[in-house]
Amino acid sequence: MMSFLKSKSGKADRINHPIIGLAGLSCWLFGFCLPCSACQSEAPAPVSESVPSDNKVKEAPSEKQADGQIDNDPLGLRTLPDQAVGVGVNSQEGTFIDKELTFYDSENRLVRLGDLFTSGKKPVMLSFNYSSCPKLCSVQLENITLALREVDLQVGKDFDYLSLSIDPKETTETAKKTKELYTGYYNRKESNSGWHFWVGKKENIEKLAGQCGFMYKYLPDQKEYSHVPAIIMISPEGEIVRYMAGLDYQPETIRLALIETAEGKIGSPVDWAAYSLGCYSFDASMGKYSFQMMVLMRIGGLITIVLLLASLIPYWFFRRNHSEKLPENSTVGSTI
Repeated sequence: MMSFLKSKSGKADRINHPIIGLAGLSCWLFGFCLPCSACQSEAPAPVSESVPSDNKVKEAPSEKQADGQIDNDPLGLRTLPDQAVGVGVNSQEGTFIDKELTFYDSENRLVRLGDLFTSGKKPVMLSFNYSSCPKLCSVQLENITLALREVDLQVGKDFDYLSLSIDPKETTETAKKTKELYTGYYNRKESNSGWHFWVGKKENIEKLAGQCGFMYKYLPDQKEYSHVPAIIMISPEGEIVRYMAGLDYQPETIRLALIETAEGKIGSPVDWAAYSLGCYSFDASMGKYSFQMMVLMRIGGLITIVLLLASLIPYWFFRRNHSEKLPENSTVGSTI
């Protein structure tokens, strides 16, 4: 086997390679010598053929890199589409709504928002919808209607439901047809007076939506509104108490939310006691109520104290009465 190595003059010098096999074959075919004792002395130092760092091609910086910003979302996976920007719910719990705002009901009558709170006992469930919504509003209203059928509290008797159209162009005739549709789903004629489907002027709709933290916008290209499904629980005094987001409505969660919103004024005495003792608390991350074990421990401690007092008080009275019956001159032993 022969190997060709470059000399200082640039010409290839041929040397005899004493090693046959893989080492010699590499020298003959590829022009380089595997290190061995026979040719290490004659093999020159390897020449680096890497491109100098100054000659490397540099990529043009992005706009954010040029501005000194770090792009944490290069693929745009966390970037909201234009339709969803500025849309959502900003919690306004503890805020009171303006009861003087006026709208039109499904019978084309001018109504005041405060008319729903005249009893001082019934809470109101409020949702923002519009009848020409392609799908979202119909799914929300259908789901909440079917869930309310499973709740032992009744619309009209224990609470009211208000669906306010966010489309100022919607007519009262359309609102009437929408009401007839969902009251038919609810299937309790005596509750029709508790269902309200209102329309109104743009400024009043926007004002109430702003007070509730409900953000939506009109998409002129699609000719529809972008919004999220949400139900707002309002107390008999007009205070925003709770939000129920999404489309999955559990009957038990709705019942507890109504009792909390009404401050225990509706439901059974057991519901009032549970509300007064704070047995349930709302978990916003789970969207439902959970029982508080600490409250149960407090109740158990209170019952223990009552039982102890009930058993000790008769004993104290018995000792007191017994000591009063002893003669005043009775002594132990005698004197001489």
